[in-house]
Amino acid sequence: MRKPVGIDVYIQKIKPVIRKTKFSQLKIDEIAKAMDISKVTLYKHFSSKDEILEQVTDYYIDFLQSSDNVVSDESLSYAERFRHTFAQSLIGVLYVSDLFLEDLRTYYPHHYERLAAAQQSRSRNLQSFFEAGMERQAFNRLNPQLFMVQDDAVLRRFLDPAFSIQHDITLKQAILDFYRMKQYQLLTPAYLHAALEDQEDQSALENKIAQILQNFS
Repeated sequence: MRKPVGIDVYIQKIKPVIRKTKFSQLKIDEIAKAMDISKVTLYKHFSSKDEILEQVTDYYIDFLQSSDNVVSDESLSYAERFRHTFAQSLIGVLYVSDLFLEDLRTYYPHHYERLAAAQQSRSRNLQSFFEAGMERQAFNRLNPQLFMVQDDAVLRRFLDPAFSIQHDITLKQAILDFYRMKQYQLLTPAYLHAALEDQEDQSALENKIAQILQNFS
C-alpha cells in the first residue's frame, strides 16, 4: 500500500526523471537530488531503493484502478466518461514510458507483473464500457481493443519532440485534434452532435489537457 501524503510529494518529483532515465541506473544520491531532499531524509521515508520503486508502482496502479470509478459513474453521459478516459490515457502515456516499462520488466519483474495486471484490468473495464456504449447506441460499432491501442500508439508518437517540429503543430493542439478525431470515430451522430455543441465539455477537456501538460513539464 502507498504511504500517506508526504510520500506522494517525493513520488511526484521522481516520476519525470524515471520517464527518461532507467531507474535501475539511478543511484540513491541521484534519486534524493531529484526529490530535492538529502539522502538522510530520503531514508527516513524509504528503507531502500526497491521500496521507492514499489511506491512508484503503487502510485501508477492506484491511478489505473481509479478509471473504474469513472467508467461506472452513470451520472455522467457516455461522451463525458469518454472524455475522462481519454485524459487518463494521456496521463498514463506521459508518465509510464516505454523506457520505464522495459526497465521494470528486465530488472524488477515482480513490480512489472503487478503493473501489467493493473493495465490489463483497466483495458478489460474500458472494453466493457465501450461495449455498453455500443449497446446503448451511444457509440459506433468498432473494435474496442484496437480503439484503445490507437490511443497508446498515437499519444506516444506525439511525445516525440521531433513530431511537433516535423508537423509544425504544438503538442497540446495535436492532442486536442486527435481527441476530436476520436469523437468522430466513436460517437453516433446524435451523441456526436451533442458533444460538439457542448462548449463547456470542449473547454473542460482543453483546460484538463493544458493542466496535464503543465504538470508534466
